[in-house]
Amino acid sequence: MTRTLLLCALGFAPLFVPVALAGDVERAEHIRLTEEMRKLAQRNAWTAVEAQYIKLEALEAKGEVLTYNENKLGAESARAIGNITGCRNRLAKAAKLDGRPEIIDWITEIDASYGPVKVAFDPDFSGERSLVPTVPPFAPDQRAAIGWVATYLADHDFEGILPAGEYTISGVKVNVVAGAGAPVAVAKIERLKTDKKNLFHFAYVGPRVELGVAVLFPGDSFDGVVGDSAQLQPESFGGAGGRLGVGLEIGASENFGVIAQIGYHNLFGSPTIEEGAPDSYVVSANQVHMGYGWLAASIRLDDLWIAAGPLWGIGTGTVTGLDSACVASANCADPNGQVFADTRYADYQQLSGTIMAGGGAASVSYAFVDIGSLRGAVTIEGGAQTDFVRLYPWAQAAFTVAPSTDGKKK
Repeated sequence: MTRTLLLCALGFAPLFVPVALAGDVERAEHIRLTEEMRKLAQRNAWTAVEAQYIKLEALEAKGEVLTYNENKLGAESARAIGNITGCRNRLAKAAKLDGRPEIIDWITEIDASYGPVKVAFDPDFSGERSLVPTVPPFAPDQRAAIGWVATYLADHDFEGILPAGEYTISGVKVNVVAGAGAPVAVAKIERLKTDKKNLFHFAYVGPRVELGVAVLFPGDSFDGVVGDSAQLQPESFGGAGGRLGVGLEIGASENFGVIAQIGYHNLFGSPTIEEGAPDSYVVSANQVHMGYGWLAASIRLDDLWIAAGPLWGIGTGTVTGLDSACVASANCADPNGQVFADTRYADYQQLSGTIMAGGGAASVSYAFVDIGSLRGAVTIEGGAQTDFVRLYPWAQAAFTVAPSTDGKKK
């Protein structure tokens, strides 16, 4: 009775289970590809053999049945290109058709050195897909297997086998254990674990400090300004002083950056006067004390640094001596609104006031010494500002400390 039911079930099975049947075209193509594989294998053209086997697999999906020899040739071509996962899968197919000792021994040899692994990347992962063994194997076929999987991972997830050992896969460490029944080493590459590497980062960031000596030579008042301003104006003056700037330099790349700096600039100089000042006049040195802000673009060419940008300053000044145009102007008045008519003591008149001037500055530096994570450089810098009454040109020689460029630190 049981036998009768089994025969009936087998008889009706085709009605319920779809079976793919190959046609004459597929069979003819199968024969052609097999012959081509055999010829290519004789010439050790294994990459070409692999291409033909992939075509055979497409025919297999249409119903063609691959033979023992075809699967064995496919295993050999897969091994030759480093695809040991494909090699073992094809050996398993050949063993089902004919469990010859050569195939079983080959499978056993692979299982003794390789273990299962699964690598899955988050769909939004945009970092570098890398596969690096902690200790590279010595055997050439195992090195080739790692190289093949590394190339495959560039565009795909992977589930197969790798030589036993520890690996770092896109920052995730896994340990592959040899054996067909060994636990699968899983590397799940999450998006958040790698995206930080892809965020924009500055090439260099650090303090920029400049300390030097400077000269400042404010010129005469502009033509026509003095008379219209109806204010007392000092004559041209000049002198030397110190200049200190502190700030931050940020590099968008190794060659281009931005400098933001604030600082202090002073001047001390002797008045240009004749002897014989009246007793009622106290003649003192000319002085300027000014704070400034500088925003500049910087260019770095190894040890040569160039920077330029707008500059704004505000401060106070005390100068002895009146502008000759101011004295000659009928409209030039003292702070009390009285016309300064008596010119005999113009050279001894001392004026103090506020200076607010804008302009620009540029510098050239040569870096020559390391200071921890910073670099020291000699700098020549110059600039000019104006308050629309006169021009304030200046120049300085300074020692500069600024951040090292990533990858350029000596």
